[in-house]
Amino acid sequence: MQFDIQQVEQFILLLVTAVVIIFLLKVIMKYRKKKRLLRSNIYDIDMLSGEDFELFLFYYYRKHGYRVKLTPLTHDFGADLVIKAHGKRIVVQAKRYKERVGIKAVQEVIGSMAYYKAKQGMVITNSYYTQSAYVLAKSNGITLIGRNALIRMINEDTVLLP
Repeated sequence: MQFDIQQVEQFILLLVTAVVIIFLLKVIMKYRKKKRLLRSNIYDIDMLSGEDFELFLFYYYRKHGYRVKLTPLTHDFGADLVIKAHGKRIVVQAKRYKERVGIKAVQEVIGSMAYYKAKQGMVITNSYYTQSAYVLAKSNGITLIGRNALIRMINEDTVLLP
């Protein structure tokens, strides 16, 4: 079976069109997800996956003018986000939990600071912290942003940083 030049050109045009349409659909879907996440209230956040909570924080801090980098989903060395603010690097561990966030999250962010060359660390959750988490965070200069602070941050459309 032989193809003439016109058939090959039509096939290539069709293929390019399909690729462009797929690309545009992905861009539109990403934009809609970003808008949906940025409109989230605490009850919406309670329903997010852990990955989408990280995305929410990524978009939220970027919206407020900070340079933010998402770390890889696996092998992230204990940080989910790296925020550059006022010349400092801040690592963030995001925990979208139903139960209280314990000492492990604080340990993870402490461990990530050297790897990401960060001066400060934060753990942000939609939940609350255990007493052990507060003690370890205080002794290591880690900022804990819990449910009430997150609600205030969203309602006042502001950011909290160390």
